[in-house]
Amino acid sequence: MSDLKSIASSIENKIEKLVDVHHKTKKELSSLKTENTHLTQTIDQQKKAIKDLEEKSKILRLSKSLSTTNENTTELKLKINELIREVDKCISLLNK
Repeated sequence: MSDLKSIASSIENKIEKLVDVHHKTKKELSSLKTENTHLTQTIDQQKKAIKDLEEKSKILRLSKSLSTTNENTTELKLKINELIREVDKCISLLNK
């Protein structure tokens, strides 16, 4: 009879340990999901920043190439306006 009690007590202790491990694992999973969400947001922000910098780089390269040539002022203004429209389109796409 005492053997059954000790076996039951042992099983009860093991169940309590398993329940405790289960709760800790659930908390860790929740924490990891939160961290994953934050990292995903950071990646998205960095991708956006990269695209913005690439656009600025493109505009700078183009403006440097335009400044080295002897084009007249109206053509230069037209090209700048075209670039501004292109940047506005990119911004509107990013806002969607």
